[in-house]
Amino acid sequence: MSNATHAKRPARRTKRAATAARPATARAKAAAVTTAPPAAAPTPVPVAGPALPAALDIREIAATFEFLRSAVNCGIDSIDASRVTSVDTAGLQLLLAAGRTAAAHGRALRWVGASSSLVEAATKLGVAGVLGFATAG
Repeated sequence: MSNATHAKRPARRTKRAATAARPATARAKAAAVTTAPPAAAPTPVPVAGPALPAALDIREIAATFEFLRSAVNCGIDSIDASRVTSVDTAGLQLLLAAGRTAAAHGRALRWVGASSSLVEAATKLGVAGVLGFATAG
C-alpha cells in the first residue's frame, strides 16, 4: 500500500463534542425539530396481496407454481394479476389448478385487477369464466 492511503485523517468528533461545539441557536433549532409533534401517519393503501409475475408462461412456471402453492397454503385468497403482460397455456393451467386447490381447502381464489393480456388469453381458451374474469359479449 502507498503512503497516501495511510495519510492522517482529521480526528472525528464524537456526537457529544459536536453538539457542544454548535452555537446555542443551532442547538435550539435541533431541539425544536426533535420536539415537534409527529406528523399524522399516512393512510395505508389497500393492496390485493401477492402479485403474479409479468411473464406467466412455461419459462416461469416452476417459480410461479411455488409462489401460488405458498399463497394457497397460507390462506391467501386474493392475488394481484394486474402485472401480467404475457401468458401461455401452461400459465393458465397453473391458475386453474391453483383455483381448484384453493376450492379443495374450502376457499375461493380471486385474481384481482387481471390485466387485459391475461383476460384475452383466458377468453381465447374459454376459461375466463372459470377464472372469474368478466368478459364483454
